Amino acid sequence: MREPLPNDRYKDSHGLLVTVQAVAFNRVTFSRDGYQAPCIMPLARFVAEFTFTGSPQKNDIR
Repeated sequence: MREPLPNDRYKDSHGLLVTVQAVAFNRVTFSRDGYQAPCIMPLARFVAEFTFTGSPQKNDIR
C-alpha cells in the first residue's frame, strides 16, 4: 500500500483523475479534475478505491 501524498495523482474505478490535496487524521482531501469543490474520504476507503497514477514532476507543480 502506498500512502497518498499531496499532489499525487490517482484514478477512480471509472478512470477519472483526482489530485490529492492533503492527508490528515486518516482522511484524504482531494479534488477531481473539472470539479471545484474538494472531496474528503477516509484513508482506508481512498486506498481501496483509487489507483496511483504518479506524482507530478517538479516543473508540473504550479
